[in-house]
Amino acid sequence: MALPEIHFSLHFKSGFRIREINHLSVNCEFKYSAEMSYFSGVIMTKPTLHFGEAGIQALDALLLSKTPSKVFILVDGNTSQCLPFLAQSLAHLPADFEILEVDPGEESKELEVAANLWHVLLDYGADRNALLINLGGGVVCDLGAFIASTFKRGISFVHVPTSLLAMVDASVGGKNGLNFAGLKNQIGTFNEPDLVLIEPKFLETLPESEWESGHGEMIKHSLISGHNWPKILGLRSAQVKLKTISESVAVKEKLVSIDFKEAGVRKVLNLGHTFGHALESLRLAQGNSITHGSAVIQGLHMALALSGLADAQQLLNAAYSWIPISDVEADLLWELQRADKKNEDGMVKFVLLSSVGHPKYGNTITKDRWCTSLAALNGRKDG
Repeated sequence: MALPEIHFSLHFKSGFRIREINHLSVNCEFKYSAEMSYFSGVIMTKPTLHFGEAGIQALDALLLSKTPSKVFILVDGNTSQCLPFLAQSLAHLPADFEILEVDPGEESKELEVAANLWHVLLDYGADRNALLINLGGGVVCDLGAFIASTFKRGISFVHVPTSLLAMVDASVGGKNGLNFAGLKNQIGTFNEPDLVLIEPKFLETLPESEWESGHGEMIKHSLISGHNWPKILGLRSAQVKLKTISESVAVKEKLVSIDFKEAGVRKVLNLGHTFGHALESLRLAQGNSITHGSAVIQGLHMALALSGLADAQQLLNAAYSWIPISDVEADLLWELQRADKKNEDGMVKFVLLSSVGHPKYGNTITKDRWCTSLAALNGRKDG
């Protein structure tokens, strides 16, 4: 049977391309569970987290049950190519849905972009019964969730992550946010999506740089849980399967289920992020941006050095080398770390490890101690 054509009509408003598309149907079924050595018992994903073909079926069922007044799909210039597959897979996606397209990259996580999106939603008659589907990587998930959480005091939203980073990190846990004043994720909320669909098929066209970014978060999960360390360092993109993703995301899901608002144990998920976010902000300001996961990998080097785990840091270095930091950059990075949202009482806080699989949050790090570890990573003995 011949498949119907997919028709696009283009509109332009507030700098975003708004498109309409026909749909096709799909029927499928899948069940998932995962067990991790770091936690007792069997970890089951929440009802909102669905994998593979079962996830497509779950999203289609959500569209049928919610009957949203309007459906919007947020994409960026890279992930718009994933749209035909998604649209053709959802029998109950309304034919008159609209697409909001933003530029790829961290530059889109800004208030000006958010304001433009709010304007578009108003112009297209979005009400509190509208649904926003975020189809993209970490930026699209962060931005889209923030837009949905704040528009008319909150509309429903769904994450369909298309990058490894978004699958194992950004789409899970309920955090969203924008960058502000040159600092990462300074404005945002905690708000869970109605559903997360993790479909590994989207990874088939993932660039190598984006693979590394997602791998960085998987390495972080391994260091926190102790599961699959150091084997995780040798993982290659062609080896990533649904099981690999589900095992990694289960680490975050378990911690989030215990501490959704990050009042305690969830803070260990910030391993590598105090330095990583600072480095990411610095590179963005320099016009030489790096991916979030690549910055986190450098942050893991720093966390392992501060933890005194030289053997683990050397293993990480064999997979992803430490990139030396200049003295000028060191001063800038320290100041950026001082502005980190996870700090308390003006003190810079790091997540450290007493050993692999045993993280501890809330560690106060002085500048002298930090500089000593930085010098060691740079191959110098001076502080």
